[in-house]
This record gives sequence, structure tokens and C-alpha cells, in this order.
Amino acid sequence: MHSICKGERGQIKGLLPKETESSEEVWKNYLAIHFPHKISQVILQLLKDHQNTNKILAELIGPDVKAVQSMMFLKPPGKPGQAWHQDEFFIPTRDRSLTATWIAIDDATIENGCLWVLPGSHKRGILWPMKPHGNPDFDASELAYGFPENENAAIPVELKAGSAVFFNGYLLHRSLKNASTSKYRRAFANHYMNARSLLPWNWDGRIQGHVEDNRDIVMVVGEDPYAYKGIQSHTFPFIRADKKMEGAVFNEVTNLV
Repeated sequence: MHSICKGERGQIKGLLPKETESSEEVWKNYLAIHFPHKISQVILQLLKDHQNTNKILAELIGPDVKAVQSMMFLKPPGKPGQAWHQDEFFIPTRDRSLTATWIAIDDATIENGCLWVLPGSHKRGILWPMKPHGNPDFDASELAYGFPENENAAIPVELKAGSAVFFNGYLLHRSLKNASTSKYRRAFANHYMNARSLLPWNWDGRIQGHVEDNRDIVMVVGEDPYAYKGIQSHTFPFIRADKKMEGAVFNEVTNLV
């Protein structure tokens, strides 16, 4: 993680200049990095070759599974959480198969900003609208609203380091601010889907024109029925924005170095 945050593994959009050497000093600047598997073989292997994870993904999704996104959360003390949302709102699949794998690197607790979920909220199969929230305790992402579930029914998902949780792309979930004074909440959050389905994801508007099937994917389990289309490379690593930034593309910071 240290070498990634210092830019030693490859270019990351929004990375600050290399001014410090210690892990703590580097990590404290960043909430999360999107698509770190693009520059780290270790994270790429975690994304596609973890035996226990792959077994569960095959059981949840089907015999053919592809990865579409990786995220490395650092979330040092004081960094914001993310408001209520559904992953499939951002990453649409044709068959509603999007599945997240959230792997704790540190103990994830209520204090340092663990996940909170509304149990069963995925079962309706409805994507709720999103709007700006203006709450500094949450990052630049918008807030899902209009859903009938009572927010008071939310439960925390506290995990020990090394543990993982899997959940459906329609599940309403959020995380709160890291309220600790010294504890990080590092984690890897990866997204997978049925490889037999198409991925009409324009990468939050970055890919121009109609996107029938985004082929910037990594095969994980089974066969790729669309291998004849080849593999594309649209995405790149970038720093996740803590707050809404003028002129920024979705979730990116604007200070490119």
C-alpha cells in the first residue's frame, strides 16, 4: 500500500507530490484509490486468484465470473464515509448480478467507520434515485433516497482483519466517518458480475457514446463467452474525492500531479 500511495507502482490521477517517506504520512492524505489492480500485481492477484473468494463468487453468481472494479480504501482518522447507495446504480449489469466483496485489512468497527446495511433491501430489485447530500461526514458520492426501509433498521457490519463480506449490488449500504483518533479502516472492495451478461457501463460518463458491453474486465472464474471481443483498457487508477470538487469527473479529485 505504501509504494502505491507514493506513486512507485504507476501513475495515479490526483496523487500528491512525493514529500514524505513514512507510511503514516502518505496514507493520511487519501480516502481511497480506485482501480489499483491496474498498477499492482499483488492486488490483481487478490482480485482474480483468491481461492476462497473465487469459490464463493462462483456459488453466488454462477460458473462464469468477471471482475469489473477494484478499490483500495485507506480511510485514516477523520476521513468521511459514503452516504446510502447501491453499487448497481453506478455499475449497471444486464442481469442484476453485480456482487461486492469487501475485505477488511484492519478491524472494521463502528468507531473507525465500518459498513452499515439495510438487511433485505436488495430484494425489491429497485434502484432508488440519488441526490447531493451536503453532509461533510460523507464523501463526494450522492445519497440514495425515496426507499421505504427505515434507516433505524440498519445494522453495522463489523469485521476482523482478514475477514470478508459479500453483498448484492442492489443492497442499500453506507459507511460513517472514521471517528477514531488513531485507527485506519483499510479494506479492499472489489466488484464482480456474471461473465455471461453484458456490462453497459460508461464508467460514470467517462466513456463517450453508447456502451453496449464494457470490456475492461478481468476474468476470475470459468469461461468468457465474449472473449472474441477482446479486452479493452478504459479505466485508470485515481484518488477518490473526499468532497464535491468543482469541475471534477465523478468521484475524482482535481489536483492532478
